[in-house]
Amino acid sequence: MVSRNGLIHWKTLHLDCIRFTNPISFTFSRGFSVSSQICQNNWVKAVSNAEKVVGFPTSFLSLRSVANDEISNIAVYLKKLIGTGHPLIATAKSLVYSNDKTHQTRGLLVLLVSKAAKIDQTQDIMPEQRTLAEITELVHTAHLIHTGVINLNTPNVNLEMGNKMAVLCGDFFLAHSCVQLASLQNIKVVELIAQAITDFSTAEFIDIVANENDSALDRWSYQSKLRYGTLLAHACQSSLILGDNVELVEFGKSFGLEIALAWQANNEIQSYKNTSKKADHVLFKLFPAETPINEVISNFQAVRDKHVDAALKILGEFPKNDANLALCNIARALKY
Repeated sequence: MVSRNGLIHWKTLHLDCIRFTNPISFTFSRGFSVSSQICQNNWVKAVSNAEKVVGFPTSFLSLRSVANDEISNIAVYLKKLIGTGHPLIATAKSLVYSNDKTHQTRGLLVLLVSKAAKIDQTQDIMPEQRTLAEITELVHTAHLIHTGVINLNTPNVNLEMGNKMAVLCGDFFLAHSCVQLASLQNIKVVELIAQAITDFSTAEFIDIVANENDSALDRWSYQSKLRYGTLLAHACQSSLILGDNVELVEFGKSFGLEIALAWQANNEIQSYKNTSKKADHVLFKLFPAETPINEVISNFQAVRDKHVDAALKILGEFPKNDANLALCNIARALKY
């Protein structure tokens, strides 16, 4: 757990951010954000019930693998960025003070898959599987922070400091995840998570190496798979390897990929609905420019629903239990 001093620093950061930044909520196309009130209610309810099933909340501040002193020091430096407009501040706010349970749910999904695979539901989730859930959160957090680095056309001392902070903070969380990963002493799991880290780094260069014959939608699917899908797929797969659920390993991998793609597709839809700059949005680039807004949304809802349905079908291969039901409810909460 994070120390009391660490919590105070983070809370102070949040209050200062409210004072100096626009109170309108931030939306990132690269994060899993759900803005609709209806969806948020369904989502929060599904996630809250799921946390009761595993008995282990996976919020950012509850991760045991985050060291106390380092968190306090990071918070001090982040406060110096307030008022600069650097996206790292918005990322920190969304991670630390999010009430909609959209940012720290990957670890929860890993725990649910671990428990869903157990025929005997009286069996506890293994300590190694809990550690893996924390690792999954840390790796994704590092990725979010790293993508906060911005290109500067002209020198700017404050923004340059923000970029340095984004790199160092991301590396800090990634280093902690690697230490935790090594503690599992499972070469296959280390290999799978390392591949996920490689993939979301590769995703940043898709536009450069893309095949000209690929459609825009194919490119979105491939990039989303690398950026988000591999981590959740390999984390779910690894949790079943650690639990010795050999017969369900591939199903766990497939579920992780499908739910990640459904999750990201839903995020794209919600951010497209809410943005006033439709022409700059990724969905605008996936369809012909003359396509009506409602048609764009409808077409991409079909993409999202396809992945949700695939995830639900895969869950049919798991034992019927409370964890399985919780996973189904989370998947269905994406469709509204």
